[in-house]
Amino acid sequence: MPAHILAFSALTVPLAAWWWPKRPARVPRAWAAGLLASVGAALFGISALLLKAGAVGWDESLFRFLNDVPPAGASVLSPLSHLFLPAGIVIVLVLAAACVVAISRSIMPVAAVAVAAGAAWALANLAKAMADRPRPYEVIAGALLRQQPAHGTSFPSSHTAITVAVVIALLPFLPRAMAGVVIAYAVLVGWSRVYLGVHYPLDILAGAGIGIAVGGVTMLALGMLLHHHTGPSATGKDAVAQPPGRPAR
Repeated sequence: MPAHILAFSALTVPLAAWWWPKRPARVPRAWAAGLLASVGAALFGISALLLKAGAVGWDESLFRFLNDVPPAGASVLSPLSHLFLPAGIVIVLVLAAACVVAISRSIMPVAAVAVAAGAAWALANLAKAMADRPRPYEVIAGALLRQQPAHGTSFPSSHTAITVAVVIALLPFLPRAMAGVVIAYAVLVGWSRVYLGVHYPLDILAGAGIGIAVGGVTMLALGMLLHHHTGPSATGKDAVAQPPGRPAR
């Protein structure tokens, strides 16, 4: 066999071996993943309708409550909030993805994260262009801005959308204890955007809705991929033998 074919085979075999997870993935059934996506879409839709109807008085009041923290509390919360700035979010999510790859010995979670993050980013920025809502620190007197002025418009929160989508995409591959940690981190990312003064609570709900919807669709796709794969690396167990005369799936 020619040397270049042997070299190509030597490269593709390890890559293929790293595609399917070696540790069983906890992917929900199709109806559950679809329900999750529907809940996310409904959450975003309700948030958009409230904004369009101008029913945002409660939103501004809740923003003031979460943003106007006494100095004693701010001295503790401000250093903590640095974990939820863009650089901190990237570092945390990359570390979580790296842990998942090490645990599952698979690059499938990385592909799921990339697709989920890209879809959430695109949908959030499309919604931003349509809503064109000013940032709270631009229109609310006394609003505290605790970071550099943000780019773009306020509704929805793209940081929240991307973080939630990535966390949900990682959940099937994470141990339960670690799953609780990353879910808590996603919640704190949403809180931080209000505390830092760059988003209203309604923006966070809308961003979470996008993230949940994208995450649900990602889980649905993962479930379809893993369901149709019968090799031992998909389930962590030996493949189930097919009955005589029945074609392998």
